[in-house]
Amino acid sequence: MPTDHEYPTRCSVTAVEATAEVVDATGAVLPAGIIDGGEVVILAIKSSVLRPLFDSAPWLGACAFAAGCAMWSGRIVPSVSLAVTLQFVLLLAMIRVGTALVRWLPAWYVLTNRRILSVRGVRRPRVTARMLVEIRNTYLRHSTAERVTRLGTIIFATDRSDDAPTTWRSIQDSKRVHAEIRRAIEQALDHHSRTV
Repeated sequence: MPTDHEYPTRCSVTAVEATAEVVDATGAVLPAGIIDGGEVVILAIKSSVLRPLFDSAPWLGACAFAAGCAMWSGRIVPSVSLAVTLQFVLLLAMIRVGTALVRWLPAWYVLTNRRILSVRGVRRPRVTARMLVEIRNTYLRHSTAERVTRLGTIIFATDRSDDAPTTWRSIQDSKRVHAEIRRAIEQALDHHSRTV
């Protein structure tokens, strides 16, 4: 089993039992049962807090366009005042951003010595997992918004053509996180080749 110094990270390395709830130094609270006995959490991170804004951008753009049209024409809906129309458009924008925030809050990306996991939700968590030895390549990409905000998206590809790539979106310090993931994959492959 790897020792702490083999995984230099910003969060503590925690060995957990299969039934334990994981709470690490980053504040990640992972639901019980998602970590196998003896599995080691190397890092647990979230997308940037800007991710909900990126996800809401098309809606915010549409709301801004609708507000502009309403102000230019005086009103969009007959018999509804301009003030009420603008309040309704603002409410729609706030609902969309609020929904994106609610989805973002319980979402975590987790790297262990065996797997990568994407965990969403608290009561009924949806977990997407890939064994490190199944990952054939990783890519670090930057959308325009991520490049401006110094964020990055990490894409994990496997050999199976029917598998959609797993993505960790809008990660802070993405180069460092990507390097840690690559190191964990190499160690997992090395360990796998010695045990086969």
